[in-house]
Amino acid sequence: MRPRVKVTNKILSAFIVCMAFMTIWVQTSRSAGSSPGEIVAVDAGHGGYDDGIVYNTRSGQQIKEKDADLEIARAIISTLRAGGTGAFAVRPIDRYMDLSQRARAVQAKSPDLFLSIHLSSTGAFNIYVTSVPQGQDDLKQFYLYSNRQRPYIEKSRGFAQALEQSIRQAFPGVNVSYMEIPLPLLDRIGAPAVMLECPGPAYFNYRDTNTAGRIAQVVANAVMVFNAKR
Repeated sequence: MRPRVKVTNKILSAFIVCMAFMTIWVQTSRSAGSSPGEIVAVDAGHGGYDDGIVYNTRSGQQIKEKDADLEIARAIISTLRAGGTGAFAVRPIDRYMDLSQRARAVQAKSPDLFLSIHLSSTGAFNIYVTSVPQGQDDLKQFYLYSNRQRPYIEKSRGFAQALEQSIRQAFPGVNVSYMEIPLPLLDRIGAPAVMLECPGPAYFNYRDTNTAGRIAQVVANAVMVFNAKR
């Protein structure tokens, strides 16, 4: 009976080794195939009674910024998800949300990147990152600033740079500006955070769904570049 026990032990040992190898292989495959740390919060500006910019077309139709913001945000989320990146809407429907509500909605899901979508009154793309006080000489300004964004400001700048490059490639004839100004919403976000103003309705045709799709692809490309450098 002893030889049979030895054979059984060898088979059992081989089975354990195989199972261990398969476990490691599955974990490695999951890590390689998934995209940990790639969850993007997309916030459509305005909403509800807050229309934002209202553009009256020559045919008498109105284009409200809140609707265009939401359409762009939905297109961005759809494009990101199609590419394997997790994304969710901060304002998924037409409703008013104040800054505190938006910040809480973002914090509840702990995203790794935040993008706020708005329209510009001009024909340019405007990219904003919140400004960080350089010193403590002005104590009032220092304490008014939320510390949530402070640890992420360099990454916010990095994403803004990737976004600017992506826009310039996709829309070579459109002006792109970058600014750092106090932005209460971005101040409250504990993740890299950027606000993007897209060209106004007088310059981009937001009745054409392809417009939102083109902007969404620009954002998706920027997210891919940003994540590759993390």
